[in-house]
Amino acid sequence: MQGLAQRKDGTLWSVEHGSFRDDEVNRLRGGGDYGWHPVPGYDESVPMTDQSLPGKQIAARWSSGEPTLATSGAAWVYGKQWGRLKGTLAVAALKASRIVFMKFDRRGRLQWTRSPDELRQLGRLRSVTLTPDRSLLLTTDNDSGNDAILRVSPR
Repeated sequence: MQGLAQRKDGTLWSVEHGSFRDDEVNRLRGGGDYGWHPVPGYDESVPMTDQSLPGKQIAARWSSGEPTLATSGAAWVYGKQWGRLKGTLAVAALKASRIVFMKFDRRGRLQWTRSPDELRQLGRLRSVTLTPDRSLLLTTDNDSGNDAILRVSPR
């Protein structure tokens, strides 16, 4: 697990970084089993939500498939200034070097995803935080000694 974000309705969401595939976003609930069991000898070729494990696994609300985007931190985006992105989950991606905005309905079903081109030039993105003025703070993780905290606001 790389990040947690609490939605205004009180639900808690996790962002998980897969091995070489299947990053996930999950809507968590107490006692839920999300199907990842990385013991020695774990077969990384199976999806992160491994339905072959005993018990009932809860399917991810979003999965990257193959290859991984290397998802990391996340924050819910609020404020009318964000327009269509208001109410989305902004998820940082290290390998894919972008922010993915994910729109879920009230029941937690994925509606769409967007990755604005303007946010694809920043390098590896590690974390996302919503500020009191409803801007986003992003941290970079480029292993260059040149990392930064960036403020992103809608136009």
